[in-house]
Amino acid sequence: MKEPARVWIWAIFVVLLFLCVPYGFVGTYEPLIFGIPLWFLQTLGASFLLSGFTIYVVLRHWCLAPFILDEDGVLDENAVKDAD
Repeated sequence: MKEPARVWIWAIFVVLLFLCVPYGFVGTYEPLIFGIPLWFLQTLGASFLLSGFTIYVVLRHWCLAPFILDEDGVLDENAVKDAD
């Protein structure tokens, strides 16, 4: 399987994973936005971004066609030819 080895993809993954952990808010619950701690909103937003970016990378940057199986579980040769 072709893996996305581009540096920009891995850099974005690292940044989003770093943002998912609230390092800057250790031991505090302030500031509050509509009664919700800011660290929670940051973590939630980063998690959604990480999920969306992962979906984007899988759908746009991985070549999955050689691994498509037909209904019987047999490799579909037409899908492999169409991908090229």
